[in-house]
Amino acid sequence: MKTLFKAIAIASLATATAAQAELSASVAVDSEYVFRGVTQDDSATVSGTLEYAISGLTVGAWVADSENQETDLYVSYGLNAGGVDLGLSYTDYSYDQNTGGQQEIAVSASVKGLGLSYTDGTDDSQGIDVDYTIVTLDYTFGNVNVLVGQIDVDLANADNSYFEISGSLGQIAGVEATLSYSGTFDEGTNSIADAVESDSIVIGFSKAFDL
Repeated sequence: MKTLFKAIAIASLATATAAQAELSASVAVDSEYVFRGVTQDDSATVSGTLEYAISGLTVGAWVADSENQETDLYVSYGLNAGGVDLGLSYTDYSYDQNTGGQQEIAVSASVKGLGLSYTDGTDDSQGIDVDYTIVTLDYTFGNVNVLVGQIDVDLANADNSYFEISGSLGQIAGVEATLSYSGTFDEGTNSIADAVESDSIVIGFSKAFDL
């Protein structure tokens, strides 16, 4: 799990083909940690990313000083075919407080700001394997991204629909500022979405470095 902008980047697999290898890093501070419409930590969260990219292939790690002490490892590949951006990625999520985590494979396509992604995942963080799928549809115009997603879980009443609206506020003293609004939709009686339904506004600051 990631800050909102990191989540959107991996979910949409918006990777740019690089002419040469690049090693980069970034640090970020967010007022809350919200992932797929659900608050994971309601206090300020510090995170760091390290990435290596070459010719459309990206390998990276994301570490967050959140309540669950999360570490994500991911690899993705993106290319452009006939004006359509295509992507494929694998992400492994792990937490200090649990023996397991989640593993996801995602595919995506986007054209003229409109993106569609499909994720197939397995969650073994609670001691049992639970399969799930996620479909997202998003649209980017200018510096704003609007996303809606549907999570289908192989457990009764565990499905969840969510939304994310995020945008860049530009740079402040050389630091990138972002603002996002996200939450879940009403799913009906006894659903997971009903139990966690709470909209969130998150302010984030990040700084990227070329290594």
